Amino acid sequence: MSEINIRNFRPSDLERVAEIMALAFEGKFQSLAPMPREEMPRFLTETGAVYSSPFPGYVVAEVGGEVVGVLALKWAGQKRPPGEYPIRRAASKYGWRKVLKLFPGLWLLEYKPKPGECYIEHIAVMPGFQGMGIGTRLLEFGEEFARNNKFERLTLHVASSNERAIGLYMKRGFKTEKVTRSRITQRLFGIPEWRYMVKSLTPRM
Repeated sequence: MSEINIRNFRPSDLERVAEIMALAFEGKFQSLAPMPREEMPRFLTETGAVYSSPFPGYVVAEVGGEVVGVLALKWAGQKRPPGEYPIRRAASKYGWRKVLKLFPGLWLLEYKPKPGECYIEHIAVMPGFQGMGIGTRLLEFGEEFARNNKFERLTLHVASSNERAIGLYMKRGFKTEKVTRSRITQRLFGIPEWRYMVKSLTPRM
């Protein structure tokens, strides 16, 4: 396999990133707004559900010049460009039911990081490229970014049923700090339990 290159997100990456997100998190998005698989990436871009502007900590992974993974980091006091949510226009195309169900569902998954915490808001790899070390490379970037910016902890949430992802995080030194059960996410996404995982970032000597 070609070398894995991590670089900052560019606006021209939007359609590809939306495709990766739609496939990697297909269960969540389809639970909120059922539609043909090929329509989901455009739905996500047209509703503003995928970040369309660059900001620090928003990167993609490339293999052979092709974008195959994405990582977004979040922390307290982070400055991001204002998001665009053309809800009325999207609703006229996809219907109010889908649009109005999407945003509360996404907001339900929002997490507000504490001071000293660098939070992995999402990490995703194109299904055909999983198991090739791309997720590991993105995690390595996240850890390096967090260390360089003097964060004390790198954190994330993951569904307890996602054993493959949990195994990867544990290999990278993450430990489960808290397990939360939610009837709401069980009803919306079919996910009843979440793990909050933490990697302590001790300063390098």
